[in-house]
Amino acid sequence: MTDSLPHVVNVKNQWLFDQVEVEFPTPESLRGRTVYQSLWERSSVSSFIPADKTSKIDSQDIYLVDFHRLTVMFSLLQATRADNEQDQNDLVEFFTQIIFSEPCRLYVGFYQATPVAAAIVTEFEGQLLVSDIVIKSPQVHGSKEEFVTSVISKLNGERSIESKVYIEL
Repeated sequence: MTDSLPHVVNVKNQWLFDQVEVEFPTPESLRGRTVYQSLWERSSVSSFIPADKTSKIDSQDIYLVDFHRLTVMFSLLQATRADNEQDQNDLVEFFTQIIFSEPCRLYVGFYQATPVAAAIVTEFEGQLLVSDIVIKSPQVHGSKEEFVTSVISKLNGERSIESKVYIEL
């Protein structure tokens, strides 16, 4: 990653890293944060303009994570980003520690009643970042960019998005 990241990326990372800054964090959640940091260091951020083509995951099948069961689904999808079982388990522990708060919101996308996609949406000072995008099977459910377009469509259905949009891949 470069030093010229949009500020919203740093806001998201600080929010996420702070999730385990509690009185008694579990060793697994701390290891999970380390795994997450190494995954993040391999990512890139760019401006994003939604395409005409959305994913096979309809915007009506994308849900805000606002209760524990969806948090677990989100965490299990995020864990698929790791290469080995230990790192996957640690990522699950890290992500299930999340306390729902601004400026970040978690989303899970469903296809035929099965959770198949996840992303974090961070909105801060006129910038919107869609990050930590996971698609269970891109061949079946569409690309990450198509899913982001569906997420943006969902957000536009709730309110008008006037922020500059970035995508983290």
